[in-house]
Amino acid sequence: MLKDNQPLSILIIEDNLGDFVLLEDYLHEKFETIQIFHEELFSSAISTIKSVKKIDIILLDLILPDFQREILVDKVQKHTGDIPVIILTGYTELVLARKLLSVGVSDFLIKDEINPEILYKSIIYSLERKSYIRGLKKTKKTYQDLFNLSPQPMWLYDISSLHFLDINQAAIVKYGYTFEEFRSMTIKDIRPANEVELLEDSLSQRMLNDSDRFAGFFTHVLKSGENISVEIYSSNIEYDNKLVRLVLANDVTDKLEYLKKIEAQNVKLKNIAWTQSHIVRAPLSRILGIINLLELEAFNSDDLPYLIDQVKQSGNELDKIVQNIVEETKSLNLNTFQNE
Repeated sequence: MLKDNQPLSILIIEDNLGDFVLLEDYLHEKFETIQIFHEELFSSAISTIKSVKKIDIILLDLILPDFQREILVDKVQKHTGDIPVIILTGYTELVLARKLLSVGVSDFLIKDEINPEILYKSIIYSLERKSYIRGLKKTKKTYQDLFNLSPQPMWLYDISSLHFLDINQAAIVKYGYTFEEFRSMTIKDIRPANEVELLEDSLSQRMLNDSDRFAGFFTHVLKSGENISVEIYSSNIEYDNKLVRLVLANDVTDKLEYLKKIEAQNVKLKNIAWTQSHIVRAPLSRILGIINLLELEAFNSDDLPYLIDQVKQSGNELDKIVQNIVEETKSLNLNTFQNE
């Protein structure tokens, strides 16, 4: 029979020598490289936990001479950190089993039902569960770091009540509310009164479409009373075993003002372009017409003074149009856009 070759260090806390020997045999049957420590009392077991560098699994008898049941489990957990604890008992107590599993015990085994395979599966499951929980904690820490250190305002809110659940530092600085103030508010409280209905419609529409992700432009109100334009990105995430909404808010007030300026300048540029293509053409056409007359062989020289006067008038008219174009171009404030 093939044995599991992963190195393993196990502490068995069991006051019944016969039960310990049986467990020891089962473990040697399934594991190639295993180190087993045995203690009969809670007090001596704690000394072993503190002195041994690494313990992978604890097998704990539920009834010991110095402590028993929930009190024993509670005391052991206070000293074991994230070491998986598997409970061993001679009694089938489903209510107690559920209670202990809910407080972090890895498994609950009945002694009369234990065999090498059951014990092996319980140990492997407990080790995998420990690894998975560590991964979740690492992921949660990564999320917390990204959330708290983000330069953009971010928050979590309850989908049902719309109350703020968590707020990052950037949001606190931007909006001016303290963390405690945010926690007493809903997302409606940072909207202008005349836009609350728009918010409710947006939320209803998202629920109707069963849409997870959302992006859009809204107006928010700072604590100072100032209105800002924000671009919102939001999506559902799981937080404390509950589905909540994560929101990122990007202040685009300056950006929108900048775009308004560009649109206004574009209107002026269109007017200038129209002037160039229409108004300039009239005097220019007259000058070109006069030039054509002068080039004709049948040209009557008596008309020359009149034609010269027409050229002067057209030239002056053209000069005024060019000056107007120059003045309108100056009003565009192109240097301001370059600086921005």
